[in-house]
Amino acid sequence: MFTKVGTITVKVSNQDKALDFYINKLGFEKIDDQPMSETERWLEVAPPGAQTHIMLSLSSQSGGDKTSFTGYVLHTDNIENTCETLKARGVTISHELSTEPWGKWAQFTDPDGNDFGIWAPAW
Repeated sequence: MFTKVGTITVKVSNQDKALDFYINKLGFEKIDDQPMSETERWLEVAPPGAQTHIMLSLSSQSGGDKTSFTGYVLHTDNIENTCETLKARGVTISHELSTEPWGKWAQFTDPDGNDFGIWAPAW
């Protein structure tokens, strides 16, 4: 099942300015920078050596079209198995498993309607 809390989201108004601040002011490292759409990137930063990363997400676009997306992304070693296990336990998968340029992705919803991301490497 889950191995760690991998990514949390900080909503920002400009990803480039935020990246500059986190890298040059806070001393974080850029972990990942991949296109998600024409206007937004999957942009992760973290303190050196940290297990949990911060995704710098445009405040108007994080989580696709889900207004209840929490921004919390759980990492897993085997996303296919994790999604099947969650379904078997009665968990609602709100975004079926897909492969994106930045990894394999799915989302699930808790009983209050909060959406959480599930991520695994694409390889």
